[in-house]
Amino acid sequence: MKTYTDDELARRLYGIASERMQAANRQMPCSEAVFSVLTAASPDAVSYPAMAQLGNADFLEAAYLLLLGRPIDEPSRGVWEAQLALPEPEFRTTVLKTIIQSAEYQKRRIPLTGCPLKLSDDEPDQNLLISSQAMPERLVRMYQRMPRCMQKLAKKIAGKE
Repeated sequence: MKTYTDDELARRLYGIASERMQAANRQMPCSEAVFSVLTAASPDAVSYPAMAQLGNADFLEAAYLLLLGRPIDEPSRGVWEAQLALPEPEFRTTVLKTIIQSAEYQKRRIPLTGCPLKLSDDEPDQNLLISSQAMPERLVRMYQRMPRCMQKLAKKIAGKE
């Protein structure tokens, strides 16, 4: 009996779905790489390291699907396509900043974990993981005023570190 890793299984499922979509004269809504990242994603957080392996176009698609819960719309796709040639860190920082600052994201507030990119210009020490969770604003402000060692302890207690 052959055993499969989660990634191999996701890729095989994508292949089956893709064949069926082609038979119906339709296209898959995302690439195989994006599908693999989506199937491995946690339902309550988005892992930047899981998305880091993707190229700019797939990264954009995955960011919209994971952080906003929807595919990228055509007007937005047109705007982003002009920027796909940017270096990965610059492109990804711009995409994530735009999404995280959007009103649509503020309604969902899915935490982004493990992101090495500087996404906040206002408060360079702001912890994106804590501030983007659906926590009362008062708790977020209290966390941000804590000394660094207390912040680490709070994250450890919450199981986030």
